[in-house]
Formats: sequence, structure tokens, C-alpha cells
Amino acid sequence: MNRGDHHDRHIEDLERKRQRMNELFDRKRQQMEARANRHGARQQQIIQAAIELLDEDGLENLTLRNLAKRLHIQAPALYWHFKNKQWLMDFMAEAILQEEFADLQPRQPDEDWHEWLKITARRLRRAMLAHKEGARVVAGAHMYPAVTLARLSEVCLESLVTAGLDIGQAHAVVVTTIHFTFGRVIEEQASPTVEELQDFDLTDFARLYPYFAQTIHENQLKDRTGESDFNESLDLIIGGVER
Repeated sequence: MNRGDHHDRHIEDLERKRQRMNELFDRKRQQMEARANRHGARQQQIIQAAIELLDEDGLENLTLRNLAKRLHIQAPALYWHFKNKQWLMDFMAEAILQEEFADLQPRQPDEDWHEWLKITARRLRRAMLAHKEGARVVAGAHMYPAVTLARLSEVCLESLVTAGLDIGQAHAVVVTTIHFTFGRVIEEQASPTVEELQDFDLTDFARLYPYFAQTIHENQLKDRTGESDFNESLDLIIGGVER
């Protein structure tokens, strides 16, 4: 077998794998839709109420007891729709991701994969920032029923492989980018409040950690934001592959 035939066979194998993954995603999506049809609008009402409770009181206070109280029902009634809190959070993660990625499509042939991946990472950040502690909910979700999380990974891999990266390199880039985005947004959402910073001794901190304090001071002078820091880090991660 010559090199050209080997390359063609490799492309055909990737296409078959892509089709199998798309079929699996479609089956999982159909299962979720069938479940939603069986349980009707009530399940969606519970998910929406849980997200509202998350936005108001945070993840620590998102308990089935508090959710039942909000819905004016008994807590055991929730188990008809969700077997435990983690199952509920998985569906919450799916709802949060769908707000941003309902129209998710692979990279177009004329799109630069570096820019496409940066845009996709920014969309993931935006989806999680839209809700209080949204990053913890999404990062801790299982790929079923949070099937959009699996779809996001698959589409990213497809977009990089079709741009010429081998599957191993594409996997490393995608995993690094997604995990960085998770961690960065978790850190952003866990940052101290203005009230908490008022009790912080900056003078003592600067004495103990002078280089760290200097970066904080310079960032303040440059009026840097969480978004600008995120974009700069993305450039380092994704641009490093090209270099």
C-alpha cells in the first residue's frame, strides 16, 4: 500500500468514526426528547426552577428540599423526574449549554481552525458565565444526559482533524482548551467579592508576595478584565500549537 492509499484509508476511517459518533449523539438526543415527552413540561419547569435557584442562592443551597419548596411540592415528588441531585445537575448543564450551542456546527473549510477554536472557547465561557457557578455545574456534568458536552468535544475534534491535525494532537489541543476554560471560569466565579476584598490586607500581601502583587497592580493600571486575560491565555495555548 502506497502512502496515498494509506492516507485515503485513514480519512475513510475517520469519516466512519465521525458518522458513528453523530449517530450515537442523535440516539442520545432522541432518548432525552422521548424522556421529556413522557414527563412533559413539568420536567422542564423543574430544570428551569433549579437554574433560577442556582442563580439566586448558589450551588451550595441548590438542594432538592429547597427546590421542592420553590415549586410548592413535596421533595419525594422530584424523584419521579430525577433520581438524585447529580442527575438534575446533568440536565441543568445540558440546558445551560443549549442556550449557547443549540446551533453548534463544525468548522467550515475556509475557516482558520485557530480562530474557530478560540471563538468556540469564548462561547463556552459565555455559556457558563451566564449563570452563577455555571462552570461548576457544566464541568461536573456527565456526557449523558449533558449530551451537548459530548457534541462540543466531537465537533472540536472534527474541526481540527479536517484542518490537518492528527487525531492525537487534536485531542490534546481540544482537551487542554476545554479544561482550561472550565478551570478559568470556575476561578472567575469564585473570585472574592468587593466586600471580601475590603478586609484584605494588601500591604502585608505585597510584602509576602511582591511579584504577584506587582502583576495585580500592573493589571489594574492596564484596566485588564477577565475576558482580556482569558483571550490572552487562549492565544498562548492555541498559538503554541502552531509554533
